[in-house]
Amino acid sequence: MRQAIRALGWVTKILWVILLATIITIAYSATQISVSVGEARTTATEQAITISFPVNITNNGLYALTQLNVTTKVTDQNSQTLANGTTIDQSVQKGTSATITYNITINIPEIIAQTNGSLLFNDTTFTVFQYVSLDYANAIPFSLHANYTMPWGAPLSNLTVGNPTFQLYNSTYSNATVQLQFENHNQYLPVNGTMRVEIYNSRQMLKGAGTASIDVQPNTSCDTQVDFLVRNFRSPTPSGEIYVFFETSAFDYGPVVISFG
Repeated sequence: MRQAIRALGWVTKILWVILLATIITIAYSATQISVSVGEARTTATEQAITISFPVNITNNGLYALTQLNVTTKVTDQNSQTLANGTTIDQSVQKGTSATITYNITINIPEIIAQTNGSLLFNDTTFTVFQYVSLDYANAIPFSLHANYTMPWGAPLSNLTVGNPTFQLYNSTYSNATVQLQFENHNQYLPVNGTMRVEIYNSRQMLKGAGTASIDVQPNTSCDTQVDFLVRNFRSPTPSGEIYVFFETSAFDYGPVVISFG
């Protein structure tokens, strides 16, 4: 009996030594891990902005890294979420390094709808939050947080719609001219497509409509006019409203309503 108790005591001591050695090696190896988020790169298509950023991982420890989780969220200045995404990748084996690129896409028509078109007219900044987590040796969790801001330029900044001018064409119609100006502050998206203008009288009756093609590249301005025929107003001093619609490759929006008279 004494020999069995003594043997059990030795086994217990050996197990404690093994456990302690394992804990020490895991703790030491954990200090040999480095995780960093590289500089983001932004690209744009006609309807989306994609943010790509590399996650650099060096595992000089004695155990593999598993359950690599990368979560990214983009919010506006009101903390409204514009885009988010989560990716779980494969493990990073011991003694290796890896650079993994993750992408998150901001859908332009979707965020314009979310913000009721305010992003078309107001410059602002977005905040990009990044969260990276992983398990080390299936025992120690590791995480990293990072965030940065990115500017957003309004594609239709400082939109100005002038009062319409009318020149008599005949007893039924007049030539109407509407002057429009805006600045494309966005650094990614061109504003190319069609701008439609409608004129209504004070009783909300459509008097006429016209269109103009626009092609306003990033960081440039637009100063154009739309000419079209409208039915003559009964009053010598016409009044009513101008409706402006934009139909472009990146977004559709309207009407912008301007009163005149």
